[in-house]
Amino acid sequence: MLCLSESHGTDASPVSVWLRNSRHRKNWPFKTLERMVLKGNPEASIAVLGLAYKENTHSTKNSPALVLIEQLSACKVTVYDPIVPATVVGDHVIGAASALDAVNGAEALVIITPWPEFKKIRPTDIKSRMKGRVVIDPHRMLDAGEVEAAGLDYATLGMPPVTAKR
Repeated sequence: MLCLSESHGTDASPVSVWLRNSRHRKNWPFKTLERMVLKGNPEASIAVLGLAYKENTHSTKNSPALVLIEQLSACKVTVYDPIVPATVVGDHVIGAASALDAVNGAEALVIITPWPEFKKIRPTDIKSRMKGRVVIDPHRMLDAGEVEAAGLDYATLGMPPVTAKR
C-alpha cells in the first residue's frame, strides 16, 4: 500500500501511522517487561497467559505471544492457553494446566490473549502464587485497583504503570 501510494504520489500517512501503532502494540509487552523486570533480572521466570492470536480461536498466526516468547529466550517461560497447547511454542517453554498454575513462582505475569476466563482471575490469587509482583496486561483484563490493592505492580496499554504501595 505504501509503495503504491508513493508511486502514484498520494498520501498514505494514515497507513503509516497504523503500521507504526501496530508495531508499538506488538513490542509493548516486551519493552515493558524489559523495563520493569528484565533490566534487573535478565533470566527472570515469566508466566505468559494466552498463545492464540486472539481469543476464541486456536490460530497462532501473527500471535503477539509467540513474538514475546521468542524475545524471552534467556528466561524460564511458563505458558497457559485454554485451547492452544504449549507444544506449538517448542521445548523451551513449560506448559501449565491452568492460568494460576502458570503463575506459580513467576517473577512477572504477562496476559497476552484476552481470553474471557482471564478476567475471572483474582489478583490476590496471582499475588499468593507469584515470586515477583509485576503484571503486564495490555488488554486490561484485570481491574487496576484490585491489582494494586493485592500488592502488585500493573502495566496496561494507554495508562502509566501502577506501582503498589510497599
